[in-house]
Amino acid sequence: MPTVTHHANNIHPGMSGAETNALIRANTVAIDRSNAALGAYQAGRYDEAIRLHQEALALKLRAYPDTSVQAGISYNGLGEALLGAGRLQEADQALTKALAIREREGPEIDAAATRDNVGALREAQGRFAEAREVRVRGAEMHQVMCGNYRCPTNEMYALRKLQACSACRSVFYCSKGCQKQDWTRRHKPLCQAHCASLQASNQQTTTV
Repeated sequence: MPTVTHHANNIHPGMSGAETNALIRANTVAIDRSNAALGAYQAGRYDEAIRLHQEALALKLRAYPDTSVQAGISYNGLGEALLGAGRLQEADQALTKALAIREREGPEIDAAATRDNVGALREAQGRFAEAREVRVRGAEMHQVMCGNYRCPTNEMYALRKLQACSACRSVFYCSKGCQKQDWTRRHKPLCQAHCASLQASNQQTTTV
């Protein structure tokens, strides 16, 4: 198990009471913004979620370093919302930051969740081999998430306990129900386009 270290926040003994209170208030507002952003994301209001996550992140960075666990939470949520909005390059930037923080600082389940988010991003980018690679990075420690964002268990699994998509082999599920839900909600058009591209490539190779 990796050692988890926590960054001290930017509140220090030399600050005045007013400065300390201002940072505490900013962090409280940031938490409210993050919660509102999650609600907006789950309702499909991605632009609103992006704005709220950006506001939350700006507030957090007044009290915590850019490499803190707190910043990692916002980078992950922002990346999810940007991915939902189809802003893939920006999502890549946010999720790359989130993954670096979470794999270094933990908790392990947060790192596993972000790896699956990066996997979903790689699918959207058409990079299916990389989607599989990032998802199985935690396999040795039994730290792979179900690929269904709405999985009711929200747990990490040993890879052998999960079922890969039979077509692309790049995403994993804890149950048939989760696989069906993700297929309908997200994975179907990406997987079908990927498999069609592979088939066309194979046909071209055969006829050359």
